[in-house]
Amino acid sequence: PIVVKAQKVIEHDGHPHTRDYDDMTQEFMTTVISDYHAHLCTKGPMPDHALETTLLDTSWAQACKVTGVNLAHTPQLAKLVTSHGSQVHSQLKTKLHPLVKAMFSFHSSQSKNAIKKNWALAEGLKEGTNFAFKVQVLPSTYHGKYQHMALLIQKIINTMWFANKHDNGVVFHNYFKLFPLPALALVLAAIECCIDEWVMGTRMDIIFTIQEYHGTYESHLKCLRAFED
Repeated sequence: PIVVKAQKVIEHDGHPHTRDYDDMTQEFMTTVISDYHAHLCTKGPMPDHALETTLLDTSWAQACKVTGVNLAHTPQLAKLVTSHGSQVHSQLKTKLHPLVKAMFSFHSSQSKNAIKKNWALAEGLKEGTNFAFKVQVLPSTYHGKYQHMALLIQKIINTMWFANKHDNGVVFHNYFKLFPLPALALVLAAIECCIDEWVMGTRMDIIFTIQEYHGTYESHLKCLRAFED
């Protein structure tokens, strides 16, 4: 097909949006972004630049096939797509925070007793950073918490990817068959981020970023793969 160039119809000083472009470009970009979202979560949710480029190219080619439009690939349009990676991380963390707080019984109270309990709980959960796997080595007081871990993971997976028929897990069900280990490792890293917020005894907001949590994500992915084998 003939290569088509995107037409920008709205100029402004703020962050670029797909709605800044003509209707055909908007439709194409919506398709790319949805596919990229799904690919990102299932193949490499904390990508380096090389993987990010590979995922983008794959989703761009898929959008060309789906829409029948061969849109010219520009750095501006590419950034519109890849910026959604950090949105996935922040969205997951936002949805997880209240679930983690309730599931592990962290308290917002400023009392010395509550702060001490929060600190001890966070340290216990973080021990060896294997909170998702090594149930048997933890004190018996924590066993009840770990029986809830599967429920917590299932709940956030449903909320994040399967809440309605428009969610990625439903629309791109082929990508999410046998729930992918990279997506599960991302969930575990995000849970750890939420626990990290309580390590001082009172909650301090921590942004769930690739820079801070890539190592944590890789560690969980490695454990999951070993567990699978």
